[in-house]
Amino acid sequence: MIIQNRHLEKALNDLSSAYESVPGEDHHYEDHSIALAIIDRVLADALRTKPDLLVLLNATDIEPLDYSLKAHVARVLLVRAQLLYETEQYDFAAQSARLSCQAFRETLSYEFEDEDRYAANHLHQLLTRQVAAIAFTPDEVAASYEILFDYYVGLELLDRAEDMLFHALDVGGDDARLIERGLAFYDDLSQKKTRYLQKRGLPRAEVNESRRELVARLEAQQ
Repeated sequence: MIIQNRHLEKALNDLSSAYESVPGEDHHYEDHSIALAIIDRVLADALRTKPDLLVLLNATDIEPLDYSLKAHVARVLLVRAQLLYETEQYDFAAQSARLSCQAFRETLSYEFEDEDRYAANHLHQLLTRQVAAIAFTPDEVAASYEILFDYYVGLELLDRAEDMLFHALDVGGDDARLIERGLAFYDDLSQKKTRYLQKRGLPRAEVNESRRELVARLEAQQ
């Protein structure tokens, strides 16, 4: 696919500037309309379709993209979803959010040069945006947080893993299965050296406190 990622990057950067009109157009737009027009053109080029057909996109349309392009498309879709939400185009906003979520999950292990561009960070952002409330059920949000939990455990970023675990539990309603997974996580950490825990952002005192909280949540269900 002959698409330069710099075009996608430029689209994101362009959104931070105020435009009076979309390049090539004679008439003027409100800021959100400008941004959406830019995004739709870039996505259409990347996916080799027409801007007016973006509303028909589905999972199979973005699945063949290489990881780098897919990750960039996911970021553009995230911005598009929120802009559509703010313009009260809720069905289209939810569609973009779901596609963005899928692409982020599929590129979770694809590492860019700087940490801020990890798919994991952007997936977390998506889950906290207003559009997430109309795009996903609580169980779907919890499932994504659980995926992020596993991802950060694998990287030994323990403080982030803990955050994702409790996000998943709070959204998903203290699922007993996930609580058991959390207890296993803390039981494993309790066997680690204090220095290991401190270097990874999760002091032993916090490990013990968080484990007690999980036990209390589990007991509350019985």
